[in-house]
Amino acid sequence: MKTLTKLTFVLISGLTLSPAFAAGFNMSTAHIMDANKDGNITKEEYMKQSNDMAAWAKMDTNKDGMLDANEIKHGFNDK
Repeated sequence: MKTLTKLTFVLISGLTLSPAFAAGFNMSTAHIMDANKDGNITKEEYMKQSNDMAAWAKMDTNKDGMLDANEIKHGFNDK
């Protein structure tokens, strides 16, 4: 029974977080991803919130392993 309760909790947690990312990346998502609030998003920070590496590859245009303010501005847009 405990396993079923844990599984239910995990599934519900996933469903409540999914809508935030289902609509696409936006500036609110960027602020959440920037865990240390330095204005950049490292690959590690990004991967804690998303596993969409195709999106990462498109956004990290200079391929330095970090999204700077310009990359965030173009990759995360308010819709």
